[in-house]
Parts: sequence; C-alpha cells; structure tokens
Amino acid sequence: MPLTRGAALIALSGLLLTAGAVPAAAEPDPEPDWRLCAEVAEGWDAGDERTLCATVTVPLDHDDPDGRGLELAVSRVPASENNDYPVLFNPGGPGHQGVTMPGHVLGTGLRDLGARHDLVGFDPRGVGYSGAPECGFEFTAPDPGPGPDAEERARALAGEYARMNEECHAADPELVESLTVENVARDMELVRRALGAETIGFYGVSWGSLLGATYRSLYDDRVEAMLLDSVVSPDTSVSRLEEGQAEAGEEVFHRFTDWVAEHDAVYGLGTEGEPVRARMLELRDALAEEPRTGPDGTVVDGDFVTALLPTPEREWPDNAAALVTLLDGGVPDPGQPRAEGFGWDAETDGATFFSQVALLCNDSESPRDFDRVWRDRAERAERLPAMGTTGFYAHMCAGWPTSGRAPELERGQSPLQLVGHTREMVTPHRWALDMRDVVGGRVLSVEDDGHGTLSRLPCAEAAVEFFASREAVADTCPGTAPPMPRG
Repeated sequence: MPLTRGAALIALSGLLLTAGAVPAAAEPDPEPDWRLCAEVAEGWDAGDERTLCATVTVPLDHDDPDGRGLELAVSRVPASENNDYPVLFNPGGPGHQGVTMPGHVLGTGLRDLGARHDLVGFDPRGVGYSGAPECGFEFTAPDPGPGPDAEERARALAGEYARMNEECHAADPELVESLTVENVARDMELVRRALGAETIGFYGVSWGSLLGATYRSLYDDRVEAMLLDSVVSPDTSVSRLEEGQAEAGEEVFHRFTDWVAEHDAVYGLGTEGEPVRARMLELRDALAEEPRTGPDGTVVDGDFVTALLPTPEREWPDNAAALVTLLDGGVPDPGQPRAEGFGWDAETDGATFFSQVALLCNDSESPRDFDRVWRDRAERAERLPAMGTTGFYAHMCAGWPTSGRAPELERGQSPLQLVGHTREMVTPHRWALDMRDVVGGRVLSVEDDGHGTLSRLPCAEAAVEFFASREAVADTCPGTAPPMPRG
C-alpha cells in the first residue's frame, strides 16, 4: 500500500481536501488535474511512477448541486496497453480509503486488469483525504461477552457510543447526515463523468459490494461489468449484520471443535465435537466467574475464551493450544497473540472510524435505544450459545440522532459477478445468495473462509476473464483447506 496509515489524512501541494464550503458545480471538472501521487500526497511511495492523483468536486447534497461541495480524492493507474473501460475499486469498511487500491491491485492476481483498464480508486466522502469529519475520539469497542456484569458493561459501552455520536454529529450535522451509501454511489457517478467514460467496471469488497449494488441500482446502463467479493446482506440493518455474523460464527465454532476432536491425538480433548463444545463453554462460564491473571498482567476471562472460538482457520492450531492450557488450569503464553473477535473489517483510524459509524447507522433501520438492543441480544444468545453475545454493531447506533433509511436496491441487467466464500463468518456466503435474489447476477463460490480473498487466489483469473468477457458464472473455485495442528 503506497500510503502509510499515519499519513492517511494528510495532503500536500493541491491535494488538501476539506469538508468546508467548497463551491460545487452541477458537473464536475471534465479534465481533472492529474499529477503523480508521489508528488502531491504526503507519505506516498516516492518510487511510484504510475499512480496519478486528482480531485473531483461533488455536491454535499445531490439535490442542491450549486450548494456546498466536497472534494473527493481520486487515483488512477493508466492502462499499460489500451483502456477498454476504467475499473473503479472500493475496499470496503465502510470507512476504508480507496485511493491506494489501484496500486495494491497490481500486486495481486488481478494485476492483468491493468493491461486493458485504467484502475481507479477514490476515498468516499467523509473518508481519508475526502473530507473526513473532525472527530477526536480514539475509540475501541470490545465485545461485552457473557458474565454477571455483561449488561452493565454493554450499557456503558452503548453510552460511550451515544456520547461520541452526539458530539461528532453536532460538529457538522450536514456532512454527517450526508454519509450514506446512496450519496457515495452518486459521487461515484460524478467520478465516472470526470473520467470521460461512457461506462465503467467496478470491483467492490465487503461494504464495497453494497456500494456497487447501490450504484448499479441507480445507474445500471453505466455499468460495463461489476464484480462484488465477500458480498454483504441486502438488508442493511446493523441488527441483521450482527445476527448473520453470530449465526456464521456459531457454525465456525462447531467446525473448530469438530476439528479439535479430529486431532484428539494432539489436543486430548476427546474424539467427538459435542463434548468438546460443552467443555469450552463450561470453561468460558468458569472464567467469567473467576478470571485468571497471567504473569504479564493479562486478564483471562470469559471474553478471552469467546475470542478464541470463531476465528479464521489459520488461527485454529494456536487457539486450540491456548484452550488446552486454560483447561489444564494455566494461562496461555503471552507470546501467543490473543485472537480478536470477528468484525466486518479490521482497523480504522479515528476520523475514519466515526465515518464508518455514520455510514452504517444512516443506512440502518435499527433500534437506537440500548434496552431494545440488549433484549435482541439476549434472545439471540438463547439460540446461539457460543456466539449469540458477540458483536457490537447495534451498540454503535445507540443514541444516533436520526432514523436510518436503507438504500433502494433493484434488479439490473448489466453483467454482475457475485463472489461468496463458503466458510466465511464476516460476510457469510448466504448473503451473496440473498443479494443475487434482490439484484440479480450469478454467484461464484470460493471454497475458503477468507474475507475478500479472491484477488489472492488462483481463481483471481476468473475475475480478470469476467471483465474481458462480461460473462458472469455460477461456479465454484478452490480456496484453502483447514490447517494441520502444529507441534
């Protein structure tokens, strides 16, 4: 990635972007001032001689094109041969920067796209260079987990979100309320016009799949070909997000414990999955009541156990070893990294994190009060004993000052390749099928538990072929197999 994370909100030499009162034109500048990103963007790889950067002005309110405007940061890697049509990218989040994605793509199995397509990235409104809201919170949201004080801790967590939401929203209500996937999709249309392209391709990952589906619903005739990897649910409620991830996490817990039982010769916890599951849940309850403290001060409690259960398969050997240590009355070696609970996407920085909250809550018709959120969680825990108490998305919208509105997704005719990962827990495979039922397209099923991993697998060739042929397939492709125990 050309940009360092610490420089994500810094810009120099004409690439200083703000959310202030920038005059917005009804049409964007037809000829953006493209310059090498290495010359204008602080922290960019000085050796990158291909990626160009520019800005595109968009209206804060698309119904008021002459009002306040925003400048979007846009990057472009020109096609090495001939530009058949540009392909735009979004890495997900929401809240992840997109300007670095074209350069990243050239280092993956998608690199051949760069021969016959301009590769285009952009920071969505409110993200990174594109006018990130001023919000000074450095916020980490742990899952409350089970235990005698779980409700009190969860209420305190929701209270912190409500305080952040109120203060950050009040700093610039106009901008914050404009952070919706439909507005980002309309911004993307103005980027298309600025590129001078009649049609575009699009490659979106995770939340980027919702952005793609929304753009296609609005501008189907402008889509040459669209591929969406790790597809999110067409139901944008954060309540559904938590529900779907908890259900998938429960399935992962069952597969993990069955795997441990298959390797009883290594772990010695029994040869049947159900007794192994019972022992792990009993361990969690015991540590919730009486936590242990490791030599380095690490507190090992019920939350610690929960975080070890629904993780990517590559972490299973270390997690199983840690659980055996706990069952034997010990504390895992601090050299073994604690597994993080699953989440839709990984780390964000301060300003971008609040933009993620805004983009999720503005598009979510979910409860805003803690008591309702907690009742929903308690009901889910009855059905999903291992993972029903995980997740914090519903807490994020506690105290959100406005009601959410879901984007209107419609069935289209343009070529659409959906990609689902059969064992994934972040965006479960069934969501790709649900999205297909709503907007059309065909589903390519990758046999792995990865999130947005298509570009790193041999079947990335299928994506390159799709953008050439514009023919989506309903097929499967091999991914990864579960690991073997270590030691």
